[in-house]
Parts: sequence; structure tokens; C-alpha cells
Amino acid sequence: MNNSEDTIYFKNLDSQFILNSKAHANQFNEKDPRDMIGKSNYDYFPPEFVKVALEDERSVIESGKPVLGRIERWDKPNGETIWFQAYKYPLYDLQGNIIGTWGNSRNITPLMEAEEELKRLNIQLREANRRLENLSIRDSLSGLYNHRHFFNTLEELDHRLERYGHTYAIILLDVDNFKIVNDSFGHLFGDAVIQWVSNLINRSTRLEDLCFRIGGDEFGIILQDGNLENARLAAEKLCTLTHENAIHEEGITTSVTFSIGVASSLELKGAKNVYELADQRMYLSKENGKNQVN
Repeated sequence: MNNSEDTIYFKNLDSQFILNSKAHANQFNEKDPRDMIGKSNYDYFPPEFVKVALEDERSVIESGKPVLGRIERWDKPNGETIWFQAYKYPLYDLQGNIIGTWGNSRNITPLMEAEEELKRLNIQLREANRRLENLSIRDSLSGLYNHRHFFNTLEELDHRLERYGHTYAIILLDVDNFKIVNDSFGHLFGDAVIQWVSNLINRSTRLEDLCFRIGGDEFGIILQDGNLENARLAAEKLCTLTHENAIHEEGITTSVTFSIGVASSLELKGAKNVYELADQRMYLSKENGKNQVN
């Protein structure tokens, strides 16, 4: 009772203290444990804390069963929060009658604070991992998904097609005469063109469509629930938008066009085959004079 760091107390049937340990008195800045006799939790704890404690004590008295390992939170007026792990037992007289309760509690605030800190760090770690994962599938210049994620997505869509019958379509587009733009205005302007095209693609596609920079001046769009007709309409819309919008950057004004190929999973089996078909059609657009969809 005098040497334990855990608090120990005994109460009567009215939940008033009849004996307290030195640690229990110290917890409330009482100089002598005897000064706590006749007092109750109401003299030391806020009402919401007392309510839960009284419910536990009534349960122990009525059932004779202890309450073990109860985690209690004490919010002190100064803003400090103290956590306890409490054990509460029935108190018997020599004849075996329950005449009150007794219990002990341990201050586990450092443990709870460590757990909270661990939770916070885990949240930060998950967020950092999410950002790293996002960076690993993004193209740094355009902000679109990258080449690796393009083919991983196609592979995943193939599994969905086999399992659920969900179709998809691919749009591949190449910026016409991009080498001439680079040679004429420099690579910085070329980078600005890539970013302009990326923004155009993002603005003109649906939320469920996925946009990629596959490499250099070649871009891809995957319509996750699309067919060939939907892909063609989306591709023609892109061609129209390039005519209606010019690029203004660093005092230079120019425009670009696209050579586009489209293909659908309804035409061929296997993502690789669908991609190759769209690629063939994109190069057909280039060979036939560019600025068109096939």
C-alpha cells in the first residue's frame, strides 16, 4: 500500500473511500491518505469520468464479478490527459458478504502517448507511401500516368474482361511534326508543348478515362468502359480542339495536330494485340497525311 506505484483503494457500498494507498493520495495532492476517507470520485474527477466508474462499481457489487483492464481517461482542468488501466473487485467481509469494492489502477499515459505517436507516424508513412506510389506511376513532365502504368493498366483490364466481360478501348496519339517544333523553338518550348497537350487531353476526357504519356510525343488514353465508336468520337474531339486552340508560350504562338489510332478489346483478344492495332492505325494516320483518326 505504501510502496506501490500503482494506486490502491477500498470503498464502501456508497462508493466512498475507506482506505487508500500513498500513491492514490499523491495523485490528488493529498498529504495523508486518511484525508480521503469518506470522500468519493466526485471530489477528484469530472462528472463524465465518475459516471463510468460508478457504473463499473455497481456492476461489481451486483454481480460479484470483477472489471479487469478497464482503460480510463482523465481530462484534467489544466488540459492534461491521464490514462489508467484499472482493475475493480468486490470487497467481502468475513462472512462472504459484499460490503464494497476495492481496486487498483496503473498510469499508462506514456504507453498511450507512444501508441498515439505510432498511429500518427503510421498515417504519415502511409501518406508518404501513397505519394511515392503516385510518383512512380506518373510522368514528371506531363503529370499524366507513365509508360509502365499504361501497360500494367492494360493487363489489369484484360483480367477484368476475362472475368466480368468489361470491354475497353485505346486511343494512341502522336504530336505531328514535334521534331520540327523542337528544332525550331528549342527543347524548353517543346516541353511546354508536351504540357499543353497533356492539359488538353485531361480537359477533354471523362473522369473514368485514363490518360498517359507513353514516351516522347506519344500519348495514350484508355476508355475503361469504351467501345470503338466512343474512342473514335473522343479522338475526333481532340483533333477539333487542336484546331480551335493555339499554343502561346514565351512570345511564341503555334498550333499542333495529332495523328491518332483507335482500337477496342471487342476487335481482338489480348491487350498487347489491341495496343498494336491502335499503334498500326496511328502510323496509318501519319502516312495518310497526319491530323486524322484511323
